[in-house]
Amino acid sequence: MNVKLISMIIALVLPLSVAAYPGGKGDHEQYRAKKIERLNKELGLSEDQKVKVEALFKEQGEKHRALHQETRSQLQTILTPEQNTKLEEMKQHRHEKWREKHQHKKHDESKSSGY
Repeated sequence: MNVKLISMIIALVLPLSVAAYPGGKGDHEQYRAKKIERLNKELGLSEDQKVKVEALFKEQGEKHRALHQETRSQLQTILTPEQNTKLEEMKQHRHEKWREKHQHKKHDESKSSGY
């Protein structure tokens, strides 16, 4: 039962941690801007729609961060200190793997664009 509980917690928390900490605040803003630009290109958004979509995405991001913080806080009260330590190590390992993958992707993109 403990293994199942921990597995479920990890499955829920790790994607949140990667989403919440992909590389800094600037990355979130750049990602949001690219997403809005893509929607504008595909859907032909008006200026008013762009403003509203941007506000919506920002609001949803703030809600996501708040939910993530609440989940982390509650999780710390449920897990033992040893489990919390192990969970932090697992998150760090996952973040390092993401960073490696992201760096390889950037390197491959710069090679293909001629830089």
